[in-house]
Amino acid sequence: MAELSFTPEQMEKLLSYAGQRLGTTPEQLKAVFQKEGLAGLSDFAGKAAQSDRLTPEEMAKTQALLQDKEKLAALMRDPTIQQLLTRLLGKG
Repeated sequence: MAELSFTPEQMEKLLSYAGQRLGTTPEQLKAVFQKEGLAGLSDFAGKAAQSDRLTPEEMAKTQALLQDKEKLAALMRDPTIQQLLTRLLGKG
């Protein structure tokens, strides 16, 4: 399985985007990830979704995806997702 890697600049942009979508700061997301890893982000996203950003079904799917490393890696290899990330990270 290919290892995903981002430059520090790309990671900051991704955290900024995710923070906006979840209604939090990039610093808070980074702290949760450093302390608890993907599982912590999954819990954090679930709590944010309870504030009606996602339906319960969407929340469950998101948490399941974040906890399944193989599915997450497969999603990240998807050409459409790669294009989206490229645009979000300002590389395209």
